[in-house]
Amino acid sequence: MENGVMEVLSGDNVCGVHTREYHYLFRKSDGFSLRWGKTIDENPFWAPVPELADISISNRCSNCCSFCYRDSQPDGPLMSLDDYEFVMKHLPATFQLALGGGEPTEHPNFIDFLRISRKYGKVPNYTTNGMNLTPEIIESSKHYCGAVAVSWSDYAVSAVRQLVDAGVKTNIHFIMTPDSIKEGIDLLRRKELFGKTGVNAIVFLMHKAVGRGSPMDTPTPEQTRSLITEAFASEVRAAFDVCSAPHIAASERDGGAKVDWNLLDFCDGSRFTVYISEGLDVSPCSFMTGGRFTENLREKSMREIWSGDKFNEFRCLLKKEPFTCHAISIDE
Repeated sequence: MENGVMEVLSGDNVCGVHTREYHYLFRKSDGFSLRWGKTIDENPFWAPVPELADISISNRCSNCCSFCYRDSQPDGPLMSLDDYEFVMKHLPATFQLALGGGEPTEHPNFIDFLRISRKYGKVPNYTTNGMNLTPEIIESSKHYCGAVAVSWSDYAVSAVRQLVDAGVKTNIHFIMTPDSIKEGIDLLRRKELFGKTGVNAIVFLMHKAVGRGSPMDTPTPEQTRSLITEAFASEVRAAFDVCSAPHIAASERDGGAKVDWNLLDFCDGSRFTVYISEGLDVSPCSFMTGGRFTENLREKSMREIWSGDKFNEFRCLLKKEPFTCHAISIDE
């Protein structure tokens, strides 16, 4: 393989990307992935293309949750199917998709988005509040999706049961706030929800003070320590989003958790993941506000954006301060 040449493997099940400095394999059947650098012992800082694209197919949601980081509205804008196909064509070597919103299942063409994803050789996943699941959506989720995540709420158990009973790989997404920590610990102890006949995993997400989110609802490392300690000691399959890395590091320093950092990473925005809004704005992550790190796919190709000045600037910030959230810490 010559310097600068990227080889793309697009198999029915195993696919990947290879250069001299970066190697990535992804197995569609179960979501297993493997990444290494010039040698198997090297961990690359970033990829030549996004490994995963986080795509908002709408900013429409009828729930109006107080913590919504996108300030989604019942009449929020929708992405068209034509625009979605346009996005797919800009991601020829990206094989994993995370569809969101808004509430993605409120899009009248939601099932078509799943179908189109597979048409272009990509595995779609999505996060839902579970309140709009229909037999057709559940069946399409089983047919097209790698996994579905249900945001934890009073309604979540019913939605989870519908998906699990249909054979859909199902995760729970749990937002960490100062007031939700005890509930998160209690959830980890509900072992009847998990295992081979239940939920695949619970993923803890750090609350973000953007959109309708308030800074007072973002927990401190001290407030999350008990939950992090419980999760790392639990037999339940638990995970944390990359935004939680500073809190996990603080818990480890204080002796609250034993952490294998080979299995964890800091912010992967602009490094391995990319965010695309329903208006085709492209940013390192979905928490971005303003335009400092944002481009538009109608004006530049994904290759130009991914390797361009704005994304390179964001990567430089991450190299200097990997445990700082540069998406919301900079006054734009």
